[in-house]
Amino acid sequence: MPAIYLRRAAGFLLVAGLAGLLAPMARGAQKNTSEAEFLVARHEIQDPFFGRSVVMMMPATNNALIVGLIINKPTRITLGKLFPDSPELQSHTEPAYFGGPVDIRIPSAVFHSPTAPEQALRLYGDVYLTFDAELIAKAFQKSQQASLPRLFLGRAQWSPGQLQNEIQKGAWYRIQAAGNLIFSSNPKQLWRTLHDRAAPSKYIRYRLPAVQAPAPPGKTPVYQISDLL
Repeated sequence: MPAIYLRRAAGFLLVAGLAGLLAPMARGAQKNTSEAEFLVARHEIQDPFFGRSVVMMMPATNNALIVGLIINKPTRITLGKLFPDSPELQSHTEPAYFGGPVDIRIPSAVFHSPTAPEQALRLYGDVYLTFDAELIAKAFQKSQQASLPRLFLGRAQWSPGQLQNEIQKGAWYRIQAAGNLIFSSNPKQLWRTLHDRAAPSKYIRYRLPAVQAPAPPGKTPVYQISDLL
């Protein structure tokens, strides 16, 4: 068998395996009323993959892994170059996006849908995610120019303890996912926009109040620090 067909077969096997991994996630998310959220990297993150990144997180489920997609880093690879044999995609000049360092060869797509498609995970509102190759092609085929899906290569992935540790150390801001931010026409500006929205104002100085003794009876109470935490 020629090498190109082996690579394609391996790619389909990887996609099938990932679809199997995310199937219980999709079922769990349908029962979960929580919405997806964005993680916004703080200035302190200097990692080449996650520095200045905005990560769309999957809705929380009982899955052992926490999965997300970096949404603000377009690549120089067009959809037409990625799928030259696909009639639905070969003419598209939109860039694919770097979704994360895990399984970089596996594509996924985020798209609008008025109904819940099979083989797709609802993120929020009418926005869905799929790793299914046929559904990716259909999503691009049916979409209008104003609401084209976004295609991502790879994904971000953490264990629950790993991500919680990063958040506690102050590596990420958290913002509720909503609207069309993931489909932004200016993705390279998205990190700055959300970082400025999430970060405390530079004009505000935080100072803990001094610890004081409780007020005598009949006086205005003075709260202890423990009362404010």
